[in-house]
Amino acid sequence: MTCRRGALPLLVSVLALAVAGSSAAQLAGKDVKIGIGGPLTTTSAGFGVEMKQAVDLAVDERNAAGGVAGAKVVATAIDDKADPETGRAVAKAFCDDPAILGVVGHVNSGVAIATGQIYADCSLAVITPMASNPKVTESGFATVFRLTNRDDRKGPGLARYLMEKLGKKRALVVDDGTSYGVGLADQFVVGFGAGGTVVARKSVKVGEKDFADFVKSWPGDFDVLFFAGIREGALILKEMRAQGLTQLFTCGDGCWDTKAFIQAAEGAATTAEGVRILSAAPAIGTVPGSSDFGASYTAKYGPINNYAASSYDSARVLMAAITEAAKAKEGLPTRADVVAALRKLTFQGIAYAKPVQWTEKGDNKSAVIFVNVVEGDHFKQVDQIGE
Repeated sequence: MTCRRGALPLLVSVLALAVAGSSAAQLAGKDVKIGIGGPLTTTSAGFGVEMKQAVDLAVDERNAAGGVAGAKVVATAIDDKADPETGRAVAKAFCDDPAILGVVGHVNSGVAIATGQIYADCSLAVITPMASNPKVTESGFATVFRLTNRDDRKGPGLARYLMEKLGKKRALVVDDGTSYGVGLADQFVVGFGAGGTVVARKSVKVGEKDFADFVKSWPGDFDVLFFAGIREGALILKEMRAQGLTQLFTCGDGCWDTKAFIQAAEGAATTAEGVRILSAAPAIGTVPGSSDFGASYTAKYGPINNYAASSYDSARVLMAAITEAAKAKEGLPTRADVVAALRKLTFQGIAYAKPVQWTEKGDNKSAVIFVNVVEGDHFKQVDQIGE
């Protein structure tokens, strides 16, 4: 066979288009399903509903651009009620639906830990945008991925920041008794012990509302409070200020919620020494493409509270992996195909400046931690915590 100069690249291009076209043709008219598992009710619903909305937005955009290899993406959401046992039932329901090729979820670390084995047993990829307890990815399941940072980086990182940049030496540590709260508090204690003193370690229960006696029981010789939890943080802060305590209030990303923290604190976040709140992603507008996402999300659902960008990227990463698996298979991929494609994927999202790439354990190499203050009705990013 003779070939003119320049014809070979053209031939390669034509063959590539033929393969892509074949894949798209095979999936055209079909549905590809993904699951969304998270708390759509309970006190954690603010996180779960925002996650669902961000995933829905990503799915709508993908379908408008032609779907996954020609197939329409359908997202099915089930409420796990922030409860490990309910979460197991949700994971089993996703596993039992053969059309589901991947899941975005769960929100709460306790639920993510409880469901890992179930997803592994049915070879179903699951990406959590926010569950941060190290155990989520330490169990060795090849199917579990985490977009956000881990508590064993968040806790010690914030502890170092408070000691080195703000000169804090004596910390009072409070957790909310959950897997997330206890794990994060444990890691903070380890980090703070490297140069400071933890004067006391206390715990509250999720759902408590009256903290007057609790605050009165505190020792007086601390210069910073660290709270590892979610909704109770705003109420504890309010009670601190009501009792005249002016020390700095700090919290992990569980308090990174405009409604549940800033609004619930009713002005207390900007009094006395103020607050320092971790966020697990940079402010919207920092990473290219995030401004457009923020505008689209806000126009459809209202203001962003916290993990919308991470949830959006989690869905996009999952759909990109399904697309790559479909191309390689030249047809509908299996769940195992999707897991394999996901593990090899490099994806530039809008939540982090660097592309998403996974460690062997399924953690995102590009995840970074940020520190925020509160200005009026919003968070203001003031620093980044490195390794």
